[in-house]
Amino acid sequence: MAKQINVVAAVVIDGAKLLAGRREGGRLGEGFWELPGGKLKPGEDPRQALMRELKEELGTASYIGERVLPTVVHTYDWGEVHMQVFYAGLKGNALTAVAHDAFRWGTPQELADLNWLGAAKPVIAKLQGVDLTKVVFPAAGTVYTHTVQYYETDRMGITHHSNYVRWMEEARTHFLAAIGWDYAKIEAAGIISPVVSVNCRYKRSTTFSDQVVITTKIAALDRVRLTLSYRMECHDQLVCEGTSEHCFTNQDGKLLRLNRDLPDFYQALQEASQVK
Repeated sequence: MAKQINVVAAVVIDGAKLLAGRREGGRLGEGFWELPGGKLKPGEDPRQALMRELKEELGTASYIGERVLPTVVHTYDWGEVHMQVFYAGLKGNALTAVAHDAFRWGTPQELADLNWLGAAKPVIAKLQGVDLTKVVFPAAGTVYTHTVQYYETDRMGITHHSNYVRWMEEARTHFLAAIGWDYAKIEAAGIISPVVSVNCRYKRSTTFSDQVVITTKIAALDRVRLTLSYRMECHDQLVCEGTSEHCFTNQDGKLLRLNRDLPDFYQALQEASQVK
């Protein structure tokens, strides 16, 4: 049985063009063209892994978008590659060649005839019908990935329903940190954020090792209350939708008005709520 190798790869786009890299000599697949990326560690968030790999391979920071297509599985002589592919954009213009001896920018049509590695071929075929100029990237912090752990499943191998509420908290923590207000900062300011209500609607089941992608958005915001919405997907299918409602108090339990008592936090939330 071939060794399974889990990797992440990026369709790095700039306008209507994407980036291809040619594998340098002395590496597996040398001389072939590929999409930038690298290995995925066990339990690692694939988007975080891809940002790390792009930084190492290209020498610049990046931002990661949606999946391009479901996981690509391709068997080489050296193993069976399972490749998760995402759209990505680069924050810098200069590229540093670490694993490649050449880069090329072009439209999917212009790059179609390159000598691509096998795992990249279905991605390039998919992109022939995609207008890359219309790819939209989610705001930083709105997407969080949770890998289902064995202890989160029941005797039937299905994820217990209570875990979805906990994943919402994980995604919420990730979201608040991304807008500059992680829980450490909130608590240091003497703020307590009680949960007023939680709601979940379950659509499909998940199981051990599934990667659940959670998109968090601000559903409602007023002077005293914040409502967040959560959309959870696995294998590009909706598995759960939820909301959580929060108020804010000081350490004595007195209700705080965000716009008056926490203007900086309120402004950060307002700005995040305006991002589509």
